[in-house]
Amino acid sequence: MADLDPKDKKMKSVIGSYQFKDRIRCGLSNCHTPHAKGYIAVTEDGYETNIGQDCGKKYFGVDFETLSRKFDRDVIEKENRERLWIFASRLKELDEKIDNIRGSLGGDWIYKNIQALTNLNQGCPLGVVRRMQAMAKSRNGLITTQRLATDKEVDELSTIQGRAIEKPYYIEEPLAEIQGLEALYPENDLRVLLVKGLGNDIKLFREKDIDEMSYEELAKWAKWLGTVEGTLAQAELAVVAGKKLLSADNLEPLLAVIDQKDDALGFTVFLRSLLRKST
Repeated sequence: MADLDPKDKKMKSVIGSYQFKDRIRCGLSNCHTPHAKGYIAVTEDGYETNIGQDCGKKYFGVDFETLSRKFDRDVIEKENRERLWIFASRLKELDEKIDNIRGSLGGDWIYKNIQALTNLNQGCPLGVVRRMQAMAKSRNGLITTQRLATDKEVDELSTIQGRAIEKPYYIEEPLAEIQGLEALYPENDLRVLLVKGLGNDIKLFREKDIDEMSYEELAKWAKWLGTVEGTLAQAELAVVAGKKLLSADNLEPLLAVIDQKDDALGFTVFLRSLLRKST
């Protein structure tokens, strides 16, 4: 490439960029500083040379900054457009993946049963709903029960605490621990992940003309594209957790904390509609 004197030349455009492992010297005659990253620039009289970013700013000032910025912007725009076209060609495959996640005993079934388990008047008794809401809020699936302490236990506790403990005294004991509780956490809401979130975004994306998108739109959708696989992975983990949670064996210990006979019968009916074994 030409060995240019920046005093005699004016920048016309930046036509490329490079980044090498080994350093090469700057193409400006009054510089020649070795660098590994820079641009290929063209002068108004048709000469080409390589220029490091610092040299370009120093010797060509605003012209170089404007042209190099435009080149970088054009490259990013082109790359984002290509990424989105590749993604668009795989939308059918993505639809199938989402359908599989939502399918038989999957996301839709889990969402429906979680609603019954955590909302009033949707299939589960008040005591169970309140207990599940509290567990989800505290992120603790431990079920405990109370029993009357024996005289010996009360005496031992009084000695340990150095004070007289009044009777009757009740001891709280662990009964069981509910598995898959993370399926109830807000960040694992399958409707939000797959329908309100990913599903709606895909619908909006389908309505867009990629070739007509502005730089800003391309950047926005390219950023969204980077979240798709993470959303799918989170939904898949939420389904795994949901199947663990919605096992009759897993939820059966809750019967021990239901006071009303009718509530226990109602919850038994709900348990019969669930998976019989954790998966």
